[in-house]
Amino acid sequence: MAERSLTGDWDALKRVLDQASPKIRSESRKVIGRQLKMIERKVLKHMDSQDLNWTKLSDPYAARKARLDLSPDILRSSNKMYENINTRVLNAFEGGVGVIRGVKTKNGIELTSIGLIHEQPNDDGKKIPPRKLWKPTFEEIRDDVTAELKGIVIEVFKK
Repeated sequence: MAERSLTGDWDALKRVLDQASPKIRSESRKVIGRQLKMIERKVLKHMDSQDLNWTKLSDPYAARKARLDLSPDILRSSNKMYENINTRVLNAFEGGVGVIRGVKTKNGIELTSIGLIHEQPNDDGKKIPPRKLWKPTFEEIRDDVTAELKGIVIEVFKK
């Protein structure tokens, strides 16, 4: 096999990469924060507008909610879950948006459990129909998030 030789100013490349690394981390953290906030806004908007084609509440459950003076909206009896949807940037490359762990309804049910129940697959045999919120929201904006994250590196190297 022929021996390959790489030529060029490798020290210059190393200096460029060393300088770019902190800029990429800084820009990445900002972009991730913005994208997570956008996801949070979209999730809350879907809860407000009830526009994800969820199966309607059963008549007995809707009547029970009305008797208890609870919200007639799907995924909302009170505003507890809505108010506890939060965004958190962990570092330059990680973060999340979701319901704060440990927060419970007045009946003692963890809000994260309620969200997980509704994200179930269609054919799992449970009584509660799936009412997916997180997956369709992420699928809706995945391309925008990906494009903005890819743009970080391009912008840093343009400067």
